[in-house]
Amino acid sequence: MKYEDVDIFTFNSYKPKQNPVPVDSGTEETPSSKESPDEISTEGSDKGELVKSLDFEGASSLVTPIFTPDNDKTLQAPLSDTLRKDCPEEVPDFIPTESDIISDIESNIKSDIKPDIGFSIESDIESDLFSVPAEAILESAPLSKTASLSKTSSPPLSDLSLESEVLGRSVQEAFPFESFASYSDNILKASPVSEAFGIVTTGIEPLELTPSGAVITGYITSARRDEIRLGTYVVVPYENGEKLFARVGKLQYRQEFVVDDATEIHSRRMLSALGNSVNEDDYKFLACLDPLCILYRKTEGKLTRRMADRIPHPNTPILPVTDRLEVQTGLNIPEEGIFLGHLSVGGELLKTNSEPETVAYYLRNDYSMGDPLIFRHILICGSTGTGKTFLSKNILRQFLNENNRYRLRSSPDKARKNPCLVIMDPQDEYSQLFEDNETLTENDKFRFESENVTYGRVLSTKAFVAKVDGQKYPGDKSRAEQIEFTIPFSLVEHNSWLIAAAGMSELQYIGLEVLLGDFFKSSVSHTYQNFINHIDNEGTRSYYVDSGKLHESSYDGIVRRVRNPFFSKVFDRDATSITDLLDKIFKPGQVSVFPTEYISAPRIRDLIVLTIMSLIVDNKLSTTGEKAIKETPIILALDEAHRYLSKANGEHSRLIISRFADAARQGRKEGLGLFLITQDPQDIDDTVFKQINTKLILNLNNDAAITSLKVPKEYERRIPYLKKGQMIIHSPDNSDIVEIIGLSNCVVRHR
Repeated sequence: MKYEDVDIFTFNSYKPKQNPVPVDSGTEETPSSKESPDEISTEGSDKGELVKSLDFEGASSLVTPIFTPDNDKTLQAPLSDTLRKDCPEEVPDFIPTESDIISDIESNIKSDIKPDIGFSIESDIESDLFSVPAEAILESAPLSKTASLSKTSSPPLSDLSLESEVLGRSVQEAFPFESFASYSDNILKASPVSEAFGIVTTGIEPLELTPSGAVITGYITSARRDEIRLGTYVVVPYENGEKLFARVGKLQYRQEFVVDDATEIHSRRMLSALGNSVNEDDYKFLACLDPLCILYRKTEGKLTRRMADRIPHPNTPILPVTDRLEVQTGLNIPEEGIFLGHLSVGGELLKTNSEPETVAYYLRNDYSMGDPLIFRHILICGSTGTGKTFLSKNILRQFLNENNRYRLRSSPDKARKNPCLVIMDPQDEYSQLFEDNETLTENDKFRFESENVTYGRVLSTKAFVAKVDGQKYPGDKSRAEQIEFTIPFSLVEHNSWLIAAAGMSELQYIGLEVLLGDFFKSSVSHTYQNFINHIDNEGTRSYYVDSGKLHESSYDGIVRRVRNPFFSKVFDRDATSITDLLDKIFKPGQVSVFPTEYISAPRIRDLIVLTIMSLIVDNKLSTTGEKAIKETPIILALDEAHRYLSKANGEHSRLIISRFADAARQGRKEGLGLFLITQDPQDIDDTVFKQINTKLILNLNNDAAITSLKVPKEYERRIPYLKKGQMIIHSPDNSDIVEIIGLSNCVVRHR
């Protein structure tokens, strides 16, 4: 290994000889070749002059052999009889071990150096200084050009012990120690320095703070390096009691000494070394801090935050965040609201000294900063098996707290009401909101209550089951009340896209609207079967084709598509019309679940879901909508949202998207919140996607899906590595982007 710019050497701690004889040669030395210890004294001159008078070449005979893997055993061997005879008193029987050398150095430092330092050291600082291992004290000691940086090849520490004895006060001049306490007593007294990760340093990069960013580098001590990871939250105190709240944005190792470790010799030595070959003292471990804000207290004592507009002093301690309120304030997380999970860093819960020690993440749910965020819509996305349904149950249950009430601007009495939760359930799992989770322990319940987590069954849960010919709902997932309904064909009058097939052309769709418009003006009962009879009539066909209102091919294509057998299985069945159940479905404080798992035909499922969605949207947006819908806050939970809100690929799809985009934009005013659940967020139409304020992102492996979420790059890279229950939350109107972990137990039954 090669060292650059090294022109210092170490002294032999034993009898230095101008012409040293090999240890085991047995050759007797002549008197002229001997040199007594008195001859090395500095009598008649200052001790420091000895160092000045020696250049590197002239002192080569005094350089101590270095411990290396090749000569380590030789240096530890007993001395020869000849050398023992020449130096009966001064030379010990063996080369001292490293522990003996360290002990000797520490005693020398305490007895010789300490009284000569010439300044006062506080007792606690003094004890810390002299409790440091001798290796650390002698880090800046001279090294031979051939010295290795590893412990096994470091120069004999006893050489430096003799140097300190010989040089006396010159050591003080060479190593001008300063008391750290004298730098800033106020900071040290105000901060628990023993807990510090390290200090802010300018030794690597200058401290810099600009409107567009900052460069704040911290040196992390070797004892705390395992505790630091990307995303760790820290605080840096200012002298006036304010604190910089920051996040670790980059970690870096730099070598302390000049060494070329990209060599074959070095690599083989490291690979053959036993145990961990890295000596942390040989490296600088640096953490680059991303300032998030400055924490300070107002005159009334309330903790608040502002933009990071001050730069911390060099050598200021970097401290872990131990106060929950500081974390919540620093990240702008509300102290109460809808519970979503607990703050985490790298998949581990963030712990504080508060009680409880975890930091709960809440979603704003009051009117202190505008409308509650549920009415600006929520998206939960994740791959199959990442726990979307489990998480959704835990979150949706929070909205059904009795004290959770919203006001409606369109309501005449302006009264606050509990929301109605309407769930489109393709897997028949949400009816279990009616059931308690029997596996919850008393400790679980106590923990929930301490963080305002709502848990337990919702007795008002009801399952509304569409009657479909040839399909039967088993209803064995819960004991919730089941209410059967049918879809009347009359709903198609204002929603022609309910029977418009995806393959229908634009001309055919226009023709369908013409046929429906004339049919609903007729005096016959407006049923699906009567509509089929109407368009099958040869006179009707001749009227439209011969008059030129519809082309012959367009008319025949419309008839083929609307005569699809599955329409007859859904419309006008022997059950209560859904339009007659609006007062029962949309009740404040109720959970209305629409299961579709029992239906085998995907097109029938889609028809049922789109019918419920259109009922809600049409009545919310209309000034003359049904009172039950218009005057009730509604949270519409839509599982597999990409199936119904996908990018438009036809005229009828554009109409659907247009209506729901309008509903999303006016949700804040009309009291309509969308709770979308999907594994393919990239398929949701952009006009709807742009209205979503809060995104809960679980594990995703699809690059297109990750890119569509438009989160910062540093979080994009984490998404494929998120574990089950671990998520990224991007909610600009609620807090900074953070990582959280959901509850390990479901607050209701989940099977």
